[in-house]
Amino acid sequence: MMDEITAFTTMLKNERGLAVNTRDNYRRDLVKAKDFFTQQGVTTWQAVDRYAVMDFLTAQQQAGKSVATINRLISSLRQFFHYLVRQQQLVANPMETIDHRPASAQLASPVILTEEEVDRLLAVPDTTTPLGIRDRAILELLDATGMRVTELATLPLTALHLDIRFVQLQGNAQHERMVPLGRPTVQWLERYLKTVRPQLVDGDQTAVFLNAHGRPLTRQGIWKNFRKWVQQADITKQVTPQTFRYTLAVQMLSRGASGQVVQEMLGYTELRMLRPYLKVTPQELTATYEKYHPRA
Repeated sequence: MMDEITAFTTMLKNERGLAVNTRDNYRRDLVKAKDFFTQQGVTTWQAVDRYAVMDFLTAQQQAGKSVATINRLISSLRQFFHYLVRQQQLVANPMETIDHRPASAQLASPVILTEEEVDRLLAVPDTTTPLGIRDRAILELLDATGMRVTELATLPLTALHLDIRFVQLQGNAQHERMVPLGRPTVQWLERYLKTVRPQLVDGDQTAVFLNAHGRPLTRQGIWKNFRKWVQQADITKQVTPQTFRYTLAVQMLSRGASGQVVQEMLGYTELRMLRPYLKVTPQELTATYEKYHPRA
């Protein structure tokens, strides 16, 4: 992915004559995006779709980046993908449907689901049908692990260790993690794998989750289904699959889990990524101080 970035910045110098500082700004923005996509398991620019871009922009927003910074990232990506289309390395620009943020926009806090909202969402799939059983297994797995959409779409059968209630996830080539599974999640996965997946599978597929045609579910397919589930659950919040990550982080941290444990479960590379998910009240701060400070 760095080769394309280098070729783009070289074009900015030779064809457009842009100043060094301007080219450096483009390069920094694109490297930041590349690092995020790679962490999500997206390793080529051809594999970056609008949903991956939306995940990236949302992560920047939740990290506290200003509207101006996010708009600059949008502009950089738009120009870069336009260049890739002109070079016939892409068919379409995934940035075409992504708008700049209005200057007056306020950065929202992460959307968190209540336990009642999670229950409503889990209850949406019609589990008297094969696809309903599959969908319930997907939602249970998202709720249990906070895994990324890319990890869900590419999850192989060999990653499931249901006998010991673990799933093996690999957000990028450098970091592999084992995430525990609750009993309800294991039960729904076993039901799907034993009674539904054999009916769906077409050929020698290794992906856990398949579509109605027996092929692996795509990121786009998961997003499409997720929007439908949220609507059917009558949830008016702006919910995405990433919302499960935020919700899981807050639930675990608020119940006393250490930041390091949550970081490991969710596959974050830096603890600062968790800061937007917690708001410590003065009462909690006082209680912690009195409990742990030796002279409190």
